[in-house]
Amino acid sequence: MKAFLIPGNGEDLKSRDYQAVLNMYKELGYKPKFVPIDWKYKTIDDWVGQVKKQIPASDIKNSLLSGFSFGSMIVLAVAAEVNPKKLLLFSLSTYFAEDFPKQEKDLKRIGKRRIEKFKNLSFSKTAAKINCPTLLFVGSKEIKKYKDTDHRSKKAHQEISNSKLIVVQGVGHNVSDPKYVEAIKKELV
Repeated sequence: MKAFLIPGNGEDLKSRDYQAVLNMYKELGYKPKFVPIDWKYKTIDDWVGQVKKQIPASDIKNSLLSGFSFGSMIVLAVAAEVNPKKLLLFSLSTYFAEDFPKQEKDLKRIGKRRIEKFKNLSFSKTAAKINCPTLLFVGSKEIKKYKDTDHRSKKAHQEISNSKLIVVQGVGHNVSDPKYVEAIKKELV
């Protein structure tokens, strides 16, 4: 089975050790593929479109689809259209319609156009379309530091049927941390 990985905002394969996750997928018998995203001057709609262009729907249906941070938002939106065999959400971002106006503080950092598109992406409506086994991972340090992330993770677990929430102890917002990678591996074995 193929295993696709979409990175976090502004990141590419070398931004953090995404290769550690890909190597772990390979070790477990998956055929891993990193899906690069052109982030600059783009919105969530553009990113979802990029993924759909790079991965045919038939491949999505028969694969493990995973993403980190903004990448997890992207794969969730893609999976709502075409459910994969398995969905893995790593440190799900908090920029869905339901997360505003709290996230308005990030307007300058994220950009007005992106914020407006995020406001159109309802987590609840998207989650209702997910019908595949879903693993939600979040670091214990990131939920302590970012209360919105804690809330979003718990809400996601409640609203996505057939989901499991895994809190990775001693880890922040970093999917490449060895403890995070080991937690993913443990759930996939």
